[in-house]
Amino acid sequence: MTEPEQDLYNLDASTFQEPLVKLAEVLAQKVKREAPKLLTAPGFVSVDLHVLIRQAMYTYNMLFYLNADVRRETDPSWKTAYSIVSLPLIRNMIDSFYNITTILQEPRVNGPWFRKSGYRKALAAFDEEEARYGGHPEWDEWIKKGRDGLDFQIRELDLTMSDVLSTPAWPTLGRYISDKGPGGTTTHHQHFLKTFVYGRWREYSAMAHGGFEGLMRAGMFYIIDSMPHEERPKIEAVHLRVFSSNIARAALMLLCTITELQAYFHFDDDGARINKRIHEMWDVLRPVFEVKELYNERYCQLMKEKHIEP
Repeated sequence: MTEPEQDLYNLDASTFQEPLVKLAEVLAQKVKREAPKLLTAPGFVSVDLHVLIRQAMYTYNMLFYLNADVRRETDPSWKTAYSIVSLPLIRNMIDSFYNITTILQEPRVNGPWFRKSGYRKALAAFDEEEARYGGHPEWDEWIKKGRDGLDFQIRELDLTMSDVLSTPAWPTLGRYISDKGPGGTTTHHQHFLKTFVYGRWREYSAMAHGGFEGLMRAGMFYIIDSMPHEERPKIEAVHLRVFSSNIARAALMLLCTITELQAYFHFDDDGARINKRIHEMWDVLRPVFEVKELYNERYCQLMKEKHIEP
């Protein structure tokens, strides 16, 4: 995939950096204020969707903040390794996208499942900590305070503890795309999400877990000072291309999230030109290999079917 990466190196970030995150904020506010009336689901489902898109937005912004020209060129403490070590955060954006789109498959069922599964895991963590540290006053106090706080939240949402404790675990992305339905079939949604465990997308998980397959791509940036002096400028030059390709993928994940939310909710523009701005961002980013792939595979047709017209 060296050719697609070369294309990314020439992408002008000023054409999408701020326009994309401003569009995401419009969608985040729409989800917060308007989605509760549009969803046949408890109100907390809209809250969780709002938080998830905000998480993706702040991750996207942080990657730009960390790698801004002014920071790289004027901050004496900045290191190339900081840029590379942050790349697995794009995997977090993939997970946020997975959670949002899976909730939207059936909000009335999947929205509460997502929240209740989280409560159950948090309660199970307290059980494990009590088994290990119980009897120590400082731990006992901390565990009790945590459990009481969760109990209050659960009751405040008109949920029951028995319902929470009987809820199956919310599947990870890997488990979700592997689960087979009757006759060994998978859904269109599962098939689409498999895109994010192939090719360059796969490397984010490898880097996050410190696997050698991840270090093969990132390791040289952590040991620049061990390289021969004549090789170091070459590694620095490679960094610019690597960052370009990865920031474009982060932009793609945010754009996919925005498009999926608008396709589901059909928010009115109210002067915000949501649909037009979505098309503008796809047009700007489409020269990128992965963007073109996903646009052709899903989003060109999705926007036609859901009447997201410029």
